[in-house]
Amino acid sequence: IAKANRILDRELIAMANLGELCLELADFKDALDYLIPAYSRMTKNMALEMVADCLKNIGKAFLSMQNLTMAEAYSRKSYTMTMDSDNLIQSANTLEILANVIMVQGDLETANATVEQALELVKRTGNVSQRASLLIVQGEIKNSLRRPEEAIVVLKEAEDLCKRIKLTSKVFKAHEQISRAYEALGDFAKALLYYKRFSDFRAQVQHEESASRLSTVQMQSEIDGAQQEAEIYRLRNIDLKGKTEELEDYNRQIMSISDIGRRVTASLDYGMVVQTLYDGLKPFLDMDMFGIALHDPDRDMLVYSRYYEDDVRKHNMHIKLNSDTSFSVWAFKNREAVLIEDKNNEYTKYLSKTPSVHGRASQSIVCLPLSIEDRMLGILMLQNYKPHAYTAKHLSLLQALSPYISIAVENSIIHDSLEDLNRALSDEKRRLERATLKISHLANHDTLTGLPNRRLLFELMDKSLETARRTGGKVGIAFIDLDDFKPINDAFGHAAGDSALVAISDRIRSLVRASDIVARIGGDEFVAVITNIKDRQDIEKVAVKMLKECSKPLLFMDKTCSIGMSMGIAVFPDDGESIEDLVNKADAAMYSVKHKQKNAYEFCS
Repeated sequence: IAKANRILDRELIAMANLGELCLELADFKDALDYLIPAYSRMTKNMALEMVADCLKNIGKAFLSMQNLTMAEAYSRKSYTMTMDSDNLIQSANTLEILANVIMVQGDLETANATVEQALELVKRTGNVSQRASLLIVQGEIKNSLRRPEEAIVVLKEAEDLCKRIKLTSKVFKAHEQISRAYEALGDFAKALLYYKRFSDFRAQVQHEESASRLSTVQMQSEIDGAQQEAEIYRLRNIDLKGKTEELEDYNRQIMSISDIGRRVTASLDYGMVVQTLYDGLKPFLDMDMFGIALHDPDRDMLVYSRYYEDDVRKHNMHIKLNSDTSFSVWAFKNREAVLIEDKNNEYTKYLSKTPSVHGRASQSIVCLPLSIEDRMLGILMLQNYKPHAYTAKHLSLLQALSPYISIAVENSIIHDSLEDLNRALSDEKRRLERATLKISHLANHDTLTGLPNRRLLFELMDKSLETARRTGGKVGIAFIDLDDFKPINDAFGHAAGDSALVAISDRIRSLVRASDIVARIGGDEFVAVITNIKDRQDIEKVAVKMLKECSKPLLFMDKTCSIGMSMGIAVFPDDGESIEDLVNKADAAMYSVKHKQKNAYEFCS
């Protein structure tokens, strides 16, 4: 009735309500067939709450169809509108959908934060049903985060709320998640108990839903029967055959529009959108040329990145927007459809100059603007070499399809932008990870020898001592200072001194096990940590090897030079419990060696 009397707002409200009913009946594709065209025709004058509710239901339908990208995009848009209109109940509903989307995407912490945000809104509204529903979602998230104890707390609150308000359609979901939590805790008796409750309530809900759907089907059958009888009675008073054919043709056209629209909006790839539309229109329209041009504001032109000519796919045809010989440009600038049945006789309706020709000249042309919310996206173009190939009926078919096409095109643009952004973010993430690893290595290692520095040494020693405490083992800490190192710098230069330090560090590292630690903590000072030893004799063996190996001469400028080392040793737990105490005692023992004889080792006790 609203459509017949051109009452746009009532027509769109009815379409949105039909879409919501289809959603409740789990007919998600049919729901989108009502909701998306309704949303695409909504004007700025319509109430924000109505637009936001339509967007929320579109997001919910896409979530049910596992199209997470679209579900998130429409839900976020709905949430922004509901917050602008201060409709907290709608905002909480939309956040619940978003939380489910994010949970399926695998970002459980963000999903939990989204639920918490929704629960804060519910505190202000006092809506018990919403709180119960959100707590069930939160319980599922906490189960997925492996926090079963926390999940049980929120889920039992949800169960109590559902029972209090007799919300049987939700309580079985709480039982399912409580069963899952008890199973994770190993309490299989309670897990089985709640699973039985879940099964019983679910059966009850399914029975109620089945009865409701059966009632709906029976009512619709009665309505259809009454309508068919009325139609038969009316057709008997007119030309029965002609009217029937007209109705059948109209019905086929509506079904075709719905089918093509469904297939076009199912893809997020722009090239696939163009190909699907081309294949879908071929049975109804004779097309020698077909394409969709997108507006490129940076280059101020219309770009046919993919089009078809003589059934051959081609790429990259562009038309500047200052052209005064293009029907596509005229349709885009004036936001009006162009229908040319005979170009030679009709082009002056739109152009002051002879139209430009790309390839073979066409005589029949249709150019249809594509837009969303008064924002122009581009142009749909069809051409035929023969005159009178297209009529107003064909234009009506394309105009009925235009909302689907516009949505599909915008979705593909958004998808491509998201893909580019994701690639850029991934590249940036990898670069930052490499930089972080490099910075971490520089912060924890000596730049000359590559050995751990004092900071990393103490961190690794802490782990070694903790292991020794658990196993009852011992750990040896050897504080090493090179003897007579300064003369090498004085005689051969600092580069030679650096080479000597690298050579000595390599020798020390080669004499210990992979599980042991060697660090440079000062100019010519090193610390070796010998782990998993039984007694002091094990440490002495390593110390003797170090003195012998490191005393071998080094070659500088065809001259040899020997470097000795003074080594002080402390043993955990014999000489102390703390890292600082053990290192200080080993340091003191090293100085005792250096003052007595050099190139030797000594235990601190």
